[in-house]
Amino acid sequence: MRRLSAACALLVVLAGCGGEDDDAGTRTATVGAGDTLRVTGDEYSFDPGRVVVEGGGRLTVELDNAGSLAHNLRLRRNGREVGGTPTLPEGRKGSARLRLEPGTYEMLCTVGDHAELGMRGELEVR
Repeated sequence: MRRLSAACALLVVLAGCGGEDDDAGTRTATVGAGDTLRVTGDEYSFDPGRVVVEGGGRLTVELDNAGSLAHNLRLRRNGREVGGTPTLPEGRKGSARLRLEPGTYEMLCTVGDHAELGMRGELEVR
């Protein structure tokens, strides 16, 4: 009985060590300036969810809507929208060409409450 109690106590302690990681499962992609960033969107996430762009300048952003709802990929910096793809129906692809300065941008879907449901990510221009 003591061994069972000790084993149970150890499992409880180990289970609490995991912590919360909001980035669990978020893939990071790196692209160069002038390249095409290909992102897949569905209910309710982007893949990759984190993007690093090496160098500023022009970038083509392509969204493949793999979901069953309409989605878009818009970029914001300091709360201001700087561009992105149009809203796309399910199964469609669309792209936008952007000029980005160095800094951090928020990627989000502005359709309905999709961003609040988790359809957001980060893009960093270095």
